[in-house]
Amino acid sequence: MLNIEDFFKQLIESETTEKLKLPKDENVVKQLIAKFLLYLREIQKWNKAYNLTSIEDEREIVVKHFIDSLLYLYYIPEKPLKIADVGSGAGFPGVPIALVRPSLKVFLIEPSWKKCAFLKNIKRKLQLNNVEIIQSKVEDISEKFDIILSRALWSIKDFIKNCLHLLKEDGYFLVSKSMKLEEEIKGLPSQFKIELEEFTIPYGAFSNVLKRYIIKVKYDSIRD
Repeated sequence: MLNIEDFFKQLIESETTEKLKLPKDENVVKQLIAKFLLYLREIQKWNKAYNLTSIEDEREIVVKHFIDSLLYLYYIPEKPLKIADVGSGAGFPGVPIALVRPSLKVFLIEPSWKKCAFLKNIKRKLQLNNVEIIQSKVEDISEKFDIILSRALWSIKDFIKNCLHLLKEDGYFLVSKSMKLEEEIKGLPSQFKIELEEFTIPYGAFSNVLKRYIIKVKYDSIRD
């Protein structure tokens, strides 16, 4: 069985993740993996007291938290942008995105003081100068962002309703879903334009598969 470092390396160099435009330089990849594994150890250390994730197996954390978070990069251009990760929890998807794309300014919005304490620790340990942590409910925030992310925190309709006031005029939402996709999209107002990308990532020795849809939702004023 591959050790955790080689397991992670294999995943980020797979054919499926090719379209995410992850770094190719061997030294950069090695440094990134080292940071992700430090992140993993901190999650394991803090998890019992802070209830960060129900997933305890380290390979499952790599796949279902780290790789799953990186799938958002498909719809995030490689240029400076302000990104809000709403309901960030233990930092997903914002921290993995910030690690891989240092040109982005990533705001982690989380109301729980315990989880914010963990996020501040991770920011310090990983030296994430492009990350800001906001301990607040989303409705109390007035700042505007280019892209707003959510990781199945709400239905897509509720996500838009709760976060629309945060969106810049030409911005868009990104959300990850695995089930009930057609039903949720049908319930959206007609002025929102939908794009989606499907990812299927096999992993492990028992034919395990991560299947996700990353959905881009953009307001289309012409259809008002």
